[in-house]
Amino acid sequence: MRVLGEMTTAVLVALLMTPGFQTETSSASEAAVDSVADSTTATPAVVTMTALDSVQAEESLPPAAVRRQLEAYLGRYSDDRLLVRRISRAVVREADRQQVSPSLITAVLLTENTTLRPEAASSVGAQGLMQVMPFHAGARLCNSDDLVDVDSNICHGTLILARNLRATRSSAAALLRYNGCVRGTNTPDCWRYPSLVLSRAGRVRHEILANATELAPIQIAER
Repeated sequence: MRVLGEMTTAVLVALLMTPGFQTETSSASEAAVDSVADSTTATPAVVTMTALDSVQAEESLPPAAVRRQLEAYLGRYSDDRLLVRRISRAVVREADRQQVSPSLITAVLLTENTTLRPEAASSVGAQGLMQVMPFHAGARLCNSDDLVDVDSNICHGTLILARNLRATRSSAAALLRYNGCVRGTNTPDCWRYPSLVLSRAGRVRHEILANATELAPIQIAER
């Protein structure tokens, strides 16, 4: 991971505190899908920061700040506040433990299960919030094989995603694997899955950064 110095931190803080900043990962087609849940008021002043900078800025935020913003974001998809809080805590925990960005985990979760139903099952047997196939259940890291359980499902889903990210050359390739779309034959139009997820991840990350009031005093530690 590239270390951010004091100068880079100051630049990011200035960018992120500017009204209307945006990242470069937005997509018009996916924005239309989420127009109700993710609508924002346009502002005339827009500062563009690179996707790489925004990812690094997200990584520098304290977990508590990310968790609060995720709760606010996911609250648009469910009125169950306890469920939303539990999901947010699980996402932040697994993001740190498995070194996957919270925005990407959240984007996969919402793309797979927009209504946030832990008991959801697909026609091919995928289960839970991140639609994990049963043959993946039982990973030692996750302490449970119950894919309906919020914590277990997000742990297993993030574990699959993390393994795919390590095994491939790009996030898009990793997401194709996650979706079971390596050859593009399992699901119609499954080749669109990476762009849908990455577009949503960009919007989640934008919102986390735009509303994290703890951003200014951040101390970025070397890893």
